[in-house]
Amino acid sequence: MGLFSRYDQAPESEPAKIPSVVNPKGPAKKSIPTPTRRQAEQARRDRLQPTYTRKEAKTLERQERYKRMDAENAKTAARPYNEMLRDWVDRRWNFMEFTMPVMLLLLVGLMLGTYWLPEAMYYFPYVMWVAVGLIVADTFLMWNGAKRQLRIFFPDEALKGKLGYVLSRSMQMRRSRNPKPRVKRGAPFVWPVASDRP
Repeated sequence: MGLFSRYDQAPESEPAKIPSVVNPKGPAKKSIPTPTRRQAEQARRDRLQPTYTRKEAKTLERQERYKRMDAENAKTAARPYNEMLRDWVDRRWNFMEFTMPVMLLLLVGLMLGTYWLPEAMYYFPYVMWVAVGLIVADTFLMWNGAKRQLRIFFPDEALKGKLGYVLSRSMQMRRSRNPKPRVKRGAPFVWPVASDRP
């Protein structure tokens, strides 16, 4: 090797080539065929406006109907005169609230009395008439008081539909009423309640 001669360099090694695997059967085919134009348009319409079975359509229609009813009930309950009527009913001991349990007990007593105490059946019609009389009297007093409060706080409001609202409220058990009662039973009637005052 000479003094000024270039050093002998080892030849650079070329990168190893990875043999390509060739599928002898040709290119792989897609497992799902390409949709036609009509199928693609139908899929797009289904995404925008999906089609449902009859059972699914009925379920969705029922859910939408319940939503509308809940929205309408909430709108009705939010009216000030209905809030006042609810407070008037909730502060009272309403006989109609206990009508269903009382009638159920009378029915059970009627069935049992037929076998063990037949002579008690003679008094059953009188008990029924007493219960009906108590319902009528309690409804009369409750409605008269509600009308008096309506004339005081809402003199321009019509009475149409208010009796039905009061009756439906009074027939429900206190725990199942919606909206929930916000006044105590037996409390003096003060309206608006403290939570409504500015």
